[in-house]
Parts: sequence; structure tokens; C-alpha cells
Amino acid sequence: MPLRRKSFRAKIFYTLTLPLFIIILSGNILLAYYMKKVHRKILETELLSIANTFATSIEIERFMPDSSEKTMDFSAFDMKVKRFLGNIGQVRSVYIMVRKNDEDFYVIAGASTGNDNKTILAGNSYAAENFPGIMMGLVVPFVTNRIYSYGKFRYMTAYVPVRDSEGKPFAVLKMDYDVTNIAKVYRMIYSQVLGIVIVLTILVAVAGFFISRQISVPLTDLVQGIRDVQKGNFESHIPVRDNDEFGQLARAFNQMTTGLKTSRKLLDTYLYRTMRSLVTILEARDSYTKGHSERVAFYSEMIARKMNVPEKKIKMLREIALLHDIGKLGISESILQKIEPLTEEEREMIRKHPSIGEEILRPVFFEKDALDIVRQHHERFDGTGYPDGLAGDSVNFLAQILTVADAYDAMRSARAYRTPMSQSAAIDELKQNSGTQFNPKIVNVFIEILEKEMKEIG
Repeated sequence: MPLRRKSFRAKIFYTLTLPLFIIILSGNILLAYYMKKVHRKILETELLSIANTFATSIEIERFMPDSSEKTMDFSAFDMKVKRFLGNIGQVRSVYIMVRKNDEDFYVIAGASTGNDNKTILAGNSYAAENFPGIMMGLVVPFVTNRIYSYGKFRYMTAYVPVRDSEGKPFAVLKMDYDVTNIAKVYRMIYSQVLGIVIVLTILVAVAGFFISRQISVPLTDLVQGIRDVQKGNFESHIPVRDNDEFGQLARAFNQMTTGLKTSRKLLDTYLYRTMRSLVTILEARDSYTKGHSERVAFYSEMIARKMNVPEKKIKMLREIALLHDIGKLGISESILQKIEPLTEEEREMIRKHPSIGEEILRPVFFEKDALDIVRQHHERFDGTGYPDGLAGDSVNFLAQILTVADAYDAMRSARAYRTPMSQSAAIDELKQNSGTQFNPKIVNVFIEILEKEMKEIG
């Protein structure tokens, strides 16, 4: 199964952003945990401060005469507790309890707003197991870890020792502190942290996008340049964007393509000269066709220029016109120089010279137009030509120009089996075959050139 291709830019982007995103997410989770812990610590500190303040303000001897529990005066103490509840809105209940034995505590006094989850009455005894942490509260102030719920209310509980005038622990103060809004606070913390995560993630993504682009664009340019060279385009140059290593790589690539272009140009020149020499030798064997390629190239260039063909195309047409009959190197000399009428088999051999020429020139000319001109210069406008029987615009336009120039020079040249035609007769022949053998537009342009030349000669 082929691997799915992922762009280098995407790899850079993910490599940069994913670790940062994980760091941001982890950091903000820790931040949320820390903020939650700090808020809890603030609540505990506030609760202990209130409980300690109240505990130290109690003059316990005033409320406990030297008599049995049943004769203790609770009313004055209850009033003090209720006033305290009225002044501190967050405190939901306060109870003062003394230890009777290892298992029970006796409630001296207390008051509640009615929002706690227990009904504790002054003058009653309660098992210590009903108040987790109360035994420790006899020794040191502390807040229970658990947050208790009662209906829609939530509260924290503190236990603080109540000391007598000599500083000895006498009783325990149990205080319930309302933290119902703590869920809202935590949601606010989570919302803030989530907002930070989103903002930082967006910033990291934007930064990752630009950084990955900064890194990947020069490499993308280089890849495109390499592909151009693979296709034979040695004109390809990539932009030098910076003076860093990527810039040096771009300069080296451009120098390489320049060198390849020069080398290819020299090689093409040598090969072209070799091909041209072979054509010259071919024409030298037949006095009737000597100079034919030069004349065809000359006529083709005049027609193309008159028809506003781009200069680069004109240059290529002239070069390939000089080699258009190179395929005849693959045809027997006896057939080429035969004076008698050719047999059908010999005609079939002659019809192969365009495709043979294409194969000979394929290693030299990469341009499709050049090879098409050689292969198609015996095609006809009406589709009855060879080797492929192409018609109309299916035939390369430059090949159609060469076809007209080639036919005209052939008519104006002497052959072993006939004398050359006059210029006017050749022009008449072009007109007669316009629209069948030749493209009418090209014929009209060429005749215009020839007639102008005839007038200038006088």
C-alpha cells in the first residue's frame, strides 16, 4: 500500500505546534489546579481566622457555673452565637461542645441558619463519630478536607479548641462556613484557563504557520526547480530569498542549471552539426537535391515571420527545417536515386522517412514541436498524407508551413524524371492544391511573399 504523502511544510508545522500545544495545555491544567488549590487555601485561612477569633472571644467561665450540666445557663451564650451568625454572613452554624468521654461530646450552646445538614441542639450529647475531626479540634485548629453538601448548599467545617482562662483546651468550636459559590469560582477559573489555552494555541498556530512557511518555501522552490530540470528545462532558476543556507543552496542550484544549460547547448550544437553534416552528405549524393534543405529553411522562415510566429519558434523551425529529410538516411540509396517509377513497396519505404527522421532526432530535440515538424511534414490538409493521416489543425502549424515550403522547392528543383517548374507554374500548383494538400492561409501568405519578390526583381 503506497504511503500517503505529507508535505514537508505540514511536518514542520506539526513538529513545531504539537509540542507547544501539549506544553500549553499541560501548563494551564497545572495552573488551574494551582489556582483551585490557592483558592481553597484562602477559604481555609479565612474560616480558621473567623473561628479562632470567635473562640478566643468566648469567656467560657461566664457561661459555665460550678454546677452540673443541667443547671448550666445556655441562654446568654446562645445569644452571643446568634449575634455572631448575624454579623458574619458566610458562617452557617456555630456549636460549642465539651468532651464527656472517649465517645461522646456534650453541646453547650450553638446556633444555625437552618442551612446545615444536621439538627444539633444545645444541652444534648452526640457521638464523636458524627463529627469527623472533632478529636483533633481539641488540640489544634484545622479544617476538614471534605466539602459537605446539604441540598443546594455546600460548606466547609472548621474545628478550633476553646481554651479557659489558663489556656487549657476546655471545649471544641465547630463552625460551618458557606462555600456554595465555590463551583462558580471554579468554573470561572476553568473558563479563564480555557481562554488562555485558546489564545495561546491560536498564537502558536499562527507562529507555526509563518515559521513553517519561512522554512518550506525555499525547499518548495528547489523541488519545483528540480522537476523543471528533469523535464529538460534548463532555463529554470529559483529565487534567492535570503543569505542563509537556503539562499546558498538556491544560488548553487541556479549555478548548476546555468552550467547544465551551457553544457546542453554545446552538446546540442555538436549533435546538430553532426546531423547537419549527415544531411549535407545525403544531399551531396544526389545532385538534384543539393541545397534543398537550406532553401526550405529559408522559405519556412520567411513564411513564419510574415505570419507573426514568435522568434523562438522561428529559430527552432529554421533549425529543424535543415534536418527535415534526415530520415532518408534510413532509405536505400538505390531507391532515392532511382529514375524509373517506384514500386509500391519502394513508395512505402519512402513514406517511412518522416518517422525515421523523428527517431533519429529524438535524442537531440526535446521540444515536441521540433519532432512533430519532422514527422508531419508530409501530412496533407485534407488528411490523405502520411505517416499518420492527420488533417487540418491536427497537423502541427509549423509542420504545415514546412510542407508548403518543401513542396514549392521540390517543384522548382530539377529531377531525373522531370525538369523544374517555373515560379509562376509552381505558384499555380500551390493555388490548385490549397485546401487539399496545403493550408490555404499559409499558401496565401507564401504567394504574397513570392509575388512581392517577383515584382522587386522586375
